[in-house]
Amino acid sequence: MRKFRFADKDSAGFGLLLSTALPTALFVVVFMLLLHYRGYDAGSISAFPEKRLIPKVFSICVFPNGLIFYVYIQRNKMRTMRGMVAGTTAMAALMCVLFLIT
Repeated sequence: MRKFRFADKDSAGFGLLLSTALPTALFVVVFMLLLHYRGYDAGSISAFPEKRLIPKVFSICVFPNGLIFYVYIQRNKMRTMRGMVAGTTAMAALMCVLFLIT
């Protein structure tokens, strides 16, 4: 029986998925914890007074991409690495748009 290891797959699509899904999921968790800590409801995100904090929190959540990128460099997964660079660039563009909007 053949084992399928998703993390051992070397494809640009996997890197793109990994580099966009991880920061987004981490942002949701951190932002919900921040809302809970500040005493806001999860439904009152639009009433959150510190909207300039959102891009800052999101930029911190992109940091694990660098760690995962380092791991894939050590494993010599070049296609996955290219997808991660594309995903991280897309996340950086999204952060710039968030900075302009808020």
